[in-house]
Amino acid sequence: MDFILNEKSLHGQFESVEEFLKSLEANLQCFRLVRSKGDGQIRKLADFYKCKITKELSLGELKKYARSDELSRFKIALDKEMRTEPYWDLAPAHNYGKSYWMGEEDVAATAVAEAAARQESLLSFRSAVYSDCKLYIKCDREEYTVISVYQPAYLVECFGGQMGLERDECLKARYAGTRLDCSLLEKEYGAAHLEKEEYGLLLGTLDKFVRHESWESIGLDDGLEYKKYTPSSKEEDWFHNTIYSDRTIMKFRFSSRMRCFGYRKGERFRLLRIERDHRKSDKG
Repeated sequence: MDFILNEKSLHGQFESVEEFLKSLEANLQCFRLVRSKGDGQIRKLADFYKCKITKELSLGELKKYARSDELSRFKIALDKEMRTEPYWDLAPAHNYGKSYWMGEEDVAATAVAEAAARQESLLSFRSAVYSDCKLYIKCDREEYTVISVYQPAYLVECFGGQMGLERDECLKARYAGTRLDCSLLEKEYGAAHLEKEEYGLLLGTLDKFVRHESWESIGLDDGLEYKKYTPSSKEEDWFHNTIYSDRTIMKFRFSSRMRCFGYRKGERFRLLRIERDHRKSDKG
């Protein structure tokens, strides 16, 4: 599945280089997800480096500024993306001679108009106008809806199925940056084994889990039944002889039978396994 990188979403809105580079983590996750399927292309302007980060600074001038190793990693990854073809403006699909209206603004000769003409979606930088939303474009009598993505959670919500992403990968992206970490979810006990309705119940519960104000409110939620996993013996312990045997395993429910298991580390819950039949939960 192809996307277009939205230069309109870089309009000097950041207060500093550091603020911009920190915001890139979400963009880089989206790039990785698009590239993970092998055939996904990200089109962009050939001179994308002219885009403004701050009112004074363009992307091409980033090399002047010292930064931490982590922020340098973000810059290197963005540089790599900028150097990767294709460039849509070398063979545009939309007519530069026509007006493409987004509200009161004519966005002809931009990624927004190109996305409308190609019926593709945008990958945008953090912006009040372009972050995780639908854009409505008019050209002559034609009307277009263009989806503009900033956060990986919005990407998988809108396009996870079309992109062919596995459910566990979607969970990881959907809850990135929240109190829920799905990166350790074991494939053997992952979301792929759930029926469609069961998967919907899981998402509804995980959304509820991350929306809670505190761990205290999670513990008081009768629907979740968040509590310690307490098997009566090592033989009945689902995590015995695993690398998690010394962890305090917690569990919570997402239906009358199905449970999620994992452990808390700091302010994050690391989801390890999903149980469909309650057999392990019955014993602990």
